[in-house]
Amino acid sequence: MKIVYERKKAFEHRKGIRELYEKYKARERNREKDFRNKLLAGLRRLLPNSIHVFEDLDKGNIVSRKRVKKSRRKRNHRTPWRRIHKRISEIALTAFVDPSNTSRECSRCGYVVKTQEADLRMPEM
Repeated sequence: MKIVYERKKAFEHRKGIRELYEKYKARERNREKDFRNKLLAGLRRLLPNSIHVFEDLDKGNIVSRKRVKKSRRKRNHRTPWRRIHKRISEIALTAFVDPSNTSRECSRCGYVVKTQEADLRMPEM
C-alpha cells in the first residue's frame, strides 16, 4: 500500500501538481489508519482477554545502512511500529520484551535452541 502511494506521490510531485499530491497523501494516511484499526479488531476478536507482547526493537538498527539491504531498510522504515503499538495499547493489555533470542526461544517452555542450523542437519550414521 505504501509503496504504491509513494510512487503516485513522487510522480505528482515531479509534475508539480500540488492538489493531487495532497490528495494521495491524505488517502495514504487514511488507508494506513484503516489498516491499523482492522488489525486491532482482528487481534481483539482472535485473542480476547490476552496480553499482546511486542519486541522492544530499536528502529535505528533495523534501518541501519551497514546491517540491512536497501529494500529491507525501506520496508522497515515505512512500518509505523509505535503507532500500531499505541493503538493496540489503548484497548488491550500490551508489553514490551527484550528482542534477544525471541526467534530461538520457545514461548511455552523457554528452551533456547543453540543454533538454528543444528536442528536442520541430518543425524550422522
